[in-house]
Amino acid sequence: MDGMNVVGDLFGEGKMFLPQVVKSARVMKQAVAYLEPFIEASKEKGSSNGKMVIATVKGDVHDIGKNIVGVVLQCNNYEIVDLGVMVPAEKSSERRVK
Repeated sequence: MDGMNVVGDLFGEGKMFLPQVVKSARVMKQAVAYLEPFIEASKEKGSSNGKMVIATVKGDVHDIGKNIVGVVLQCNNYEIVDLGVMVPAEKSSERRVK
């Protein structure tokens, strides 16, 4: 996650551009996918801090921020239900109630 903070800082300073930010986010997502089984194995059974439903709203296909939030929450012992991108508000509300 520290690496993505550096990416954000460089982007904010105009020293990194959107294609590099997207590439960095993809690499982070691949790394997290590799580490996820280890993260899950290290958690104590039944000690979840709660369940979070995340999605990117309909009309927006960009999921970089959603994915970063999901990773941070998982690392802090939250169960994540990721509905994906372009999710209608009704679907998000329905899933939240379940």
